[in-house]
Amino acid sequence: MRNVIMISTDQQRVDAMSCVDSSYRTPHLDRLVERSVRFTGAISTSAQCSPSRASWMTGKFPHQVGVYQIGHTLNPEDWGIAKEFNKAGYETVYFGKWHLGLSPADHEFGVTDYRTEGLELAGANPDPRFHSHKDAVTTTQALNYLEDYEGSRPFFMKLNWYMPHPDSPVDKPFELIGRYAEQFPPGEMPIPGTFYSDDLSGKPPFQRERSSSGESDLSEELVRRDAQRYRSMLALMDTYLGRLLDKLASKNMLDSTAILFTSDHGDMQGAHRLRLKGVLPYKELYNVPLILYVPGAEPKRRVIPDLVSTAAVTGTLLEAVGIPLPPECEGGSLLPALERTEPPAGEHVFFEHYKAYWGRHPMIGVQTPEWKYVYYLEDDLEEMYDLQNDPDEIDNAAGRPEVEEIRVSLRQLVEQWWTSTGGFSKQAIVDEESTWIKRGF
Repeated sequence: MRNVIMISTDQQRVDAMSCVDSSYRTPHLDRLVERSVRFTGAISTSAQCSPSRASWMTGKFPHQVGVYQIGHTLNPEDWGIAKEFNKAGYETVYFGKWHLGLSPADHEFGVTDYRTEGLELAGANPDPRFHSHKDAVTTTQALNYLEDYEGSRPFFMKLNWYMPHPDSPVDKPFELIGRYAEQFPPGEMPIPGTFYSDDLSGKPPFQRERSSSGESDLSEELVRRDAQRYRSMLALMDTYLGRLLDKLASKNMLDSTAILFTSDHGDMQGAHRLRLKGVLPYKELYNVPLILYVPGAEPKRRVIPDLVSTAAVTGTLLEAVGIPLPPECEGGSLLPALERTEPPAGEHVFFEHYKAYWGRHPMIGVQTPEWKYVYYLEDDLEEMYDLQNDPDEIDNAAGRPEVEEIRVSLRQLVEQWWTSTGGFSKQAIVDEESTWIKRGF
């Protein structure tokens, strides 16, 4: 095995594929799943584009590299994944969405543009400002690169699609891809159960405020419309994925190319009467798809429920082709999970979020198989969910006497992680618009 491709979407939930939820149409993603390992317990380091992508580049959490909100720039002088692949003799390639300030070239990716002859929209908007059009261009660049590839050097390619991310958080949340719209009749689109069952009582007040204001003042009709458009965008993305897999097969490269598919975060889609994303702790945002194909590997499990962090993506890509992990890559690797027959004892995973376009509510959190705990640093509020008995995260258990010992233990666990990794206390939080904090928030 020589080559590595990381494929990412933007704002795709863990269940947004037809092999999991038949209301989606993703036959090519299902085809990749059939030859791969699917992680069902992958938790994003942060449910926001730039912070999550900073983790992919560095194997660290967002606060460790100073990218904890959109608009922050990843320091090109720090260690990054392209540098390690370059050192190992790889050609490093980056196509598509970046969102980390400066450019991929500043982070030592060698190929960041390519010819676009043969561009096929396949239903994408002809207007180049739309995400679907941008993804058509990105896909064409990748296909042409693979067509021209002669094998003189192995390559590491990051292929980054915008879909199904909305174009704008208010005016036109999701594109409707007309070619695929009829596959998703609005009247047949599902509405999450928590749209009805969670009135957000007992939750932080800003969640209730959010659910009844602006574009989150939801109706069943709006939830179904979003569901149709979201699925149509993923159907187009899947078409592009199919072309990529076909190209690899036609070049006899599938057996020599490791592939990792994931997304930076999910989307609420009306769950808990909330829309899009933000400083919210719910599984709809944090649990992301993660599919790993390593030619020649013989995993003990094809579906792995272990809790894993997307900070491990970086190390996984390196280790998949035998590149030793440098100490700077702290997130580890997913490959050891392929050798296990069951989740490890005491598993847990951390996550964080700083602010959304609709409000600043810095939070840190930890998830175990049994519990999810969140502490809002600035608001001094807590959320805690019994995932075994309340998997939809409806009833906030923080403050209940019968689980106080567990709450204290989880609070100590997440605070110890936060402190040991350079996070700041709530007293140290300052307005990022007036003071630049490089190593935490």
